Amino acid sequence: MESFIQSEGELLINLQNMLHTEWLTPLMKGITFMSDYGVIEIALCLVLMICRKTRRLGIICAASLALSFICCNLILKPIIDRPRPWEILNALKVMMPDPGDASFPSGHSSSAMSVAMAVFLASRPLKNVSKGPDGTRDYDTVQCLGWGGIGADPRTVHIWGIIAIVFALLTGVSRMYLGMHFPSDVLAGLILGALSAYIIHIVFKKIETSRGIIGSKGNNMNGKLE
Repeated sequence: MESFIQSEGELLINLQNMLHTEWLTPLMKGITFMSDYGVIEIALCLVLMICRKTRRLGIICAASLALSFICCNLILKPIIDRPRPWEILNALKVMMPDPGDASFPSGHSSSAMSVAMAVFLASRPLKNVSKGPDGTRDYDTVQCLGWGGIGADPRTVHIWGIIAIVFALLTGVSRMYLGMHFPSDVLAGLILGALSAYIIHIVFKKIETSRGIIGSKGNNMNGKLE
């Protein structure tokens, strides 16, 4: 275990030394700041829920974020109670204040990925539907992302989902760059966030298969899920 911590610590320090530049530091701080206390993720969920065309998507994202927070901050962090990198590595550059909680897993990475993956999964065309003449999947198979049968264009939402995933990955990089997390903290956070979104995706699919799509007119939009 000590050898793993040492090798991971060396990897983290090498990563810092390789990436560190004067112009990149404020950018990384800005990226990590946006996910402090899940601010940007909570704001996104609220905006999606307020907008009629994305209200169902907003509920899915909020559920994913909540599950991620419970698993990461209320269960895993207190149980594992891993020290922050600077408590072990003297050569590490620490560029942010001590958040006051454990290091494993990364809450920033988990929350960012949970919402990003929720958007990606909810707007993804069904796999079991044959591709169209141009070789792309039919976005008409995507369940309505809004309320009352009125939904945003799933193609556009799917693109934003991919962008959100890239942002989540950059959030993880920023946490390492700033000396706040070990690589395994970030990797675990990203996996936990993605897994939370997938679990919520499956739960909603099962519920809506039997009861109809939430928010649809008469709780039935084109019948139940197929």
